[in-house]
Amino acid sequence: MNNPEYEQNEARLLAAQIREVELAPLADRRDARNGWHEAIKTFPDLVAERVSWIINGSYGYGACMAAKRIVDSPRMNQADALSQLVAALEWNCPSAFAREAFLSLSNAEQKRINDAIKAEIETTECAIA
Repeated sequence: MNNPEYEQNEARLLAAQIREVELAPLADRRDARNGWHEAIKTFPDLVAERVSWIINGSYGYGACMAAKRIVDSPRMNQADALSQLVAALEWNCPSAFAREAFLSLSNAEQKRINDAIKAEIETTECAIA
């Protein structure tokens, strides 16, 4: 797609959605962190599936553009960036809380969720060329 106005609007909508998650009441953010922690600890395949949905465009064009930037940045910690994006979009969990939940996992659990996300990065075709 080559429509800068549309792409800027989609990026603004995504930013507004993430800002809403970041500014939610503290009790809501804590609940979201607990839900995210449970997801990454117990259901890494579900989290990875949701990451693939972002990449393939199921969460909308703005989220897909963000995922494409992440996937196209090999020096970036792609698994971390995509997990924080899916934490915000699916679990309404702010990035700092998502990171805190991830760091509370054991090394084996961290590896398991990262490996699941990396597998999706490698196998999911991005909806944006």
